[in-house]
Amino acid sequence: MRKEILFLFVIVIVPTIIALDTGYCVTAEVSDISPTSIGIGAEFTVGVHIENCGDEMPEYVSFELLNPPTDITIKEPLIINISKLYYGSSERFITYHMKTTEDAQPGTHVIKTKLIYGGREFSITKNYEITFNVIGDKAELSIASLKTNPVLPREGETVELTLRIENTGDGTAKSVSVYADHPFQGLKQSFIGALDSDEDGPVVLTFIVDEAGEFEFPVTISYKDDFGDNKIKTMININILKKESNVGAIIFTILIIAIFGGGIYYFIKTKKSKDKIIHQLLKGENKLEREIKKSLRRK
Repeated sequence: MRKEILFLFVIVIVPTIIALDTGYCVTAEVSDISPTSIGIGAEFTVGVHIENCGDEMPEYVSFELLNPPTDITIKEPLIINISKLYYGSSERFITYHMKTTEDAQPGTHVIKTKLIYGGREFSITKNYEITFNVIGDKAELSIASLKTNPVLPREGETVELTLRIENTGDGTAKSVSVYADHPFQGLKQSFIGALDSDEDGPVVLTFIVDEAGEFEFPVTISYKDDFGDNKIKTMININILKKESNVGAIIFTILIIAIFGGGIYYFIKTKKSKDKIIHQLLKGENKLEREIKKSLRRK
């Protein structure tokens, strides 16, 4: 057992001590990330500075990217072997060409890296991190206007409620939907789709108002942007008037009937008067005719 422990000490511990005492030293440092503001679906470069900080020349040096995020694509190989650093303070530069995917998540991204260097009998590993931020565009949705058709809805009518949704943010709002939790029977949810920055779109909800009064109910706007799923809740009010009374219609109908009836009565009365006059004229004409005939006989 002691021999095994001694053997392990020889093959693991001793090379490390040798490496520390040989004067080998290599460092890696991020020298540049360009551009500094990285957007969604954008290309960028990461520069890594490799430097020999020791007195000896290592026989090999390699730099590796470990498990990069899935929303970052990298053109170069994940493991790059560095050409020999021939003297102290000699240096090399590595450039990685990267791109964020179209569905990349905004925020801080970290890529773990590993630097390995050494000689035939030993190797030294150093771990580093490449850190950068992905900037997303945020959408800001709100209700720009509200209108009903009819403008003054009454109890028992079918109402179209139109909500105009606008995006005042810098990002695009996707999968926009609006849910109005009104107390009536009818449509409560509608979908718009996508709204670009400074764009607006209508949502139309149709329902039957079966009660008069002033109603306040919540409206929820759901959408997605570069920062994920979002919900905005607000309250709206609509007024429903009482059902219109039929008294006016009844009075109007009575007036029409009265006018129509009066017209008929006047027509009949006028006709009878005309008939009487004609009859009297005819009667007088007959009497005159008889008188003329009598006068002619006497002659």
